[in-house]
Amino acid sequence: MQLHTVVNMFGADLQRRYGEKIHKITLHGGFSCPNRDGTFGRGGCTFCNVASFADENAQYDSIEEQLSQQSGKITRAKRYLAYFQAYTSTYAEVELLREMYESALTQADVVGLCVGTRPDCVPEAVLELLQSYQQQGYEVWLELGLQTAHDKTLKRINRGHDFACYQATTRAARER
Repeated sequence: MQLHTVVNMFGADLQRRYGEKIHKITLHGGFSCPNRDGTFGRGGCTFCNVASFADENAQYDSIEEQLSQQSGKITRAKRYLAYFQAYTSTYAEVELLREMYESALTQADVVGLCVGTRPDCVPEAVLELLQSYQQQGYEVWLELGLQTAHDKTLKRINRGHDFACYQATTRAARER
């Protein structure tokens, strides 16, 4: 039995809905995190190593430049999701987030946003911003980090939030 016959795979779902392959392009917005900048701690969570999945030098390029560079390397797709993944991609003033997200969305081949973040860094204003893009017809995927549902472990790995925070943010996002 093939996995795709029993599981609705993300890529297959996008291909079905858009009629072609959609590829995620990872963007680096130069964000920080409350566990790195001293708000909750320094050095990040126990497992924090963004360099393992993101080019740290990319943050010095504009969003448009990053999209252009990355899309030029992709041959399997012609349309993209702009994936803000490095660190906490909602950890900035909402106007700065709007500027970055819209820089990505105004590119002709971008069909939406994927935003990776922590549940304690998604205020109502950010949810409203993301909802506005969804209402404009863009794909919007909010990726909330959940390393564990156990508060004791969250404290041990230096997350800076508890499971109740994750639940509340998930509920607030789902309502939108």
